[in-house]
Amino acid sequence: MAWFIWAVFASLCAAALAESNRIFKLNAQMLNAWRSTIALLMMMVAIPYMDWPETRDFYIVAAIDGVVTAIGMIMFFYMAARKTGRVSSMVLPMAAFAAYMMWWMMRPLERPDLMEQPFQVVLAVLSFMLVCFSFQKVRDNDASWDSFLMVLPVGISFGVVDAMTKSVLEGDNSTYHVALSYTFVTMVACTIASWMAAIPTPLGGRPTGFWNGKLLWGSFWCGVWTVGMMLAGVLSLSIAPNPALPGLIMALTPLWLFALNYYRNTEDNISIPASILIMAGSAGLLLSTL
Repeated sequence: MAWFIWAVFASLCAAALAESNRIFKLNAQMLNAWRSTIALLMMMVAIPYMDWPETRDFYIVAAIDGVVTAIGMIMFFYMAARKTGRVSSMVLPMAAFAAYMMWWMMRPLERPDLMEQPFQVVLAVLSFMLVCFSFQKVRDNDASWDSFLMVLPVGISFGVVDAMTKSVLEGDNSTYHVALSYTFVTMVACTIASWMAAIPTPLGGRPTGFWNGKLLWGSFWCGVWTVGMMLAGVLSLSIAPNPALPGLIMALTPLWLFALNYYRNTEDNISIPASILIMAGSAGLLLSTL
């Protein structure tokens, strides 16, 4: 159950991060670069508490995770500019599905047996389908085929990386100290990739501003939520029975934003029935692992 708590905490941080982006309305690429940098500086405080595995795969996967995360952030900003929020929301269920299938390929002996555990298998499949279907109905936004093809590789990459992360964080590496070092390496790679995307070029189209008070203040808070989201996500992946489960719990993120908007009497076009079905599907997935 600990993985579930960490996944919920990660989704809360993801909601806070999304709300921060909406409030500060800063340049997407510079905000992405600065919040990664500030998150990295925050992680440096925990260096004395980190353990460093000797396996090379650990660092390779962490670096890949950071680069994929940076690319995903930039893609989300681009999709938001095109007002294709519903398409970007497809990333979570696609990532969960990719992680589920990748994990089965990596760990064939852990595949559930329909004959021996029919209830768990059927419940997991139905719950997964319910979450994937409901998540697309949360908001009524554009979902063009071209946009879907654009975000498809991002979702698959996230899922594959989640499965790989779970693999390198098993056994002796499934500790808080190792999770700290994994997150730190991920943030190093994410920061480097983010700054490479933000550096101005003669071709134009990239931001030229470097910093100002509002940018740094907004980046600070985004950095705080980034650390919480990424570290909690890694901790959840390290102890979850399947790497797809934490990603599906992250589907609760829109619900936290809806609750905040409801409290502030702010209009939100989220679908209540779809949100309830997401919670039911998530609960079913949780029960299928017991």
